[in-house]
Amino acid sequence: MPVNGRMSFARRLTGCLVVVILIPLVYYGVQAVLRTPPLVSPQRIAHRGGLAYAPENTLAAFQNAIDQGVDWLEFDVQMTKDGALVVIHDETVDRTTNGRGAVRDLTLEQIRSLDAGQGQKVPTFREVVDLAKSHGTKILPETKSAHLYPGVEEKMLRELGQAAYLDHTVIQSFETASLETLHRLESKAQLCALYGLWALDLGSPAGDARYVCPMAEMVLLNPGMVRQAHSEGRQVFVYFGVMENAFGRSAMRFFGVDGMIVNDPMALDGG
Repeated sequence: MPVNGRMSFARRLTGCLVVVILIPLVYYGVQAVLRTPPLVSPQRIAHRGGLAYAPENTLAAFQNAIDQGVDWLEFDVQMTKDGALVVIHDETVDRTTNGRGAVRDLTLEQIRSLDAGQGQKVPTFREVVDLAKSHGTKILPETKSAHLYPGVEEKMLRELGQAAYLDHTVIQSFETASLETLHRLESKAQLCALYGLWALDLGSPAGDARYVCPMAEMVLLNPGMVRQAHSEGRQVFVYFGVMENAFGRSAMRFFGVDGMIVNDPMALDGG
């Protein structure tokens, strides 16, 4: 290649590199300038009770999280064959217990006979509510796989009403129909709309949810989501896919999220 040709190629390559570097710098510079502060003091939320320290979604995990001083207990609610509400993440008991089978195909007695890790049992929804209430800790239950459990929303609201703990609860769901059902059944229920991969817009959440919860990784791609939600008076919680680390937590603080759902609540104290 002639000298002039090599110089021309080098200039074009340099120009491309400058553009590639400048675009994200300008984008995140603008986002940094426009970012909004949290609407509340940043909240520590124990994911499944803080599964870094105890078997997930067990009373041991929830008690440990309470002892650590978390603001919220986050957990998943499903329904047994005989209509009992239990706290378990998966649609089956295979991964988190020594049993096998779908939650919807097992009775409460069958599920309670299983070991959920370290001798713990799968707790009922009411057990977790009562534990949280005894310590004044707020709860963030999810209607997990709600489409599999007709009536789960009504049962949850009834048990929260009986426990007089609705005001200390925000019910979350990925499912639009579940959020709309909760809003229809109890307009005073506080709701949180969950968003998954590539969800970059938090506008008009189902059930007019006052809380929204995207993946932290999506907030990194579009920090303006937090600003959008705050402008509508909605609090923003985030959960992590793969970036529950010091960088991810610091970035979420920087962009003003109102709470982080984490496996290790103690790590929030250190960055």
